[in-house]
Amino acid sequence: MIDTAFLNDSPLFRNLDETERAQILIIGQVRAYDPDQVIFKEGDAGDGLFIVVKGSVRISKQSATGEEALAILESHAFFGEMALIDFSPRAADAIANEAATLFFIPLKDLRALIESHHQIALKVLYALCETLVQRLRDTNERYMSVFTIAQWSASAQNGLIPLP
Repeated sequence: MIDTAFLNDSPLFRNLDETERAQILIIGQVRAYDPDQVIFKEGDAGDGLFIVVKGSVRISKQSATGEEALAILESHAFFGEMALIDFSPRAADAIANEAATLFFIPLKDLRALIESHHQIALKVLYALCETLVQRLRDTNERYMSVFTIAQWSASAQNGLIPLP
């Protein structure tokens, strides 16, 4: 049995009232993962989303040099939400970074709940948009950092120092 207060702190569900959160709890399942246990692999079908209740999860991609961690998600974070928006396969791997307790919400059940309860839909989709916007801003910042480093590196090879 877990303390259900984790939904109050989840960015995706914190705006729901107590009755609405109870409906989320009814459709979800608690799952436990050991360290380094694969939760899903890139290319798997997106069958639902997860909330980290305890522990941490790393989101990674495989490259020629091995696993590249894109993010480490800790308590209250959610992942796998892209399945809610489109039907594309998983875009990255999700792996338990340490022993983790996750709350899994099946996509079909969440979609049914959203379709039948429009207030829940508005609150969840708005929270989802807020999170996606923040993640996009973070990605833009990382991209610009890499771009800047690449410019400096290319200029240094030519014996030039770029001007700001």
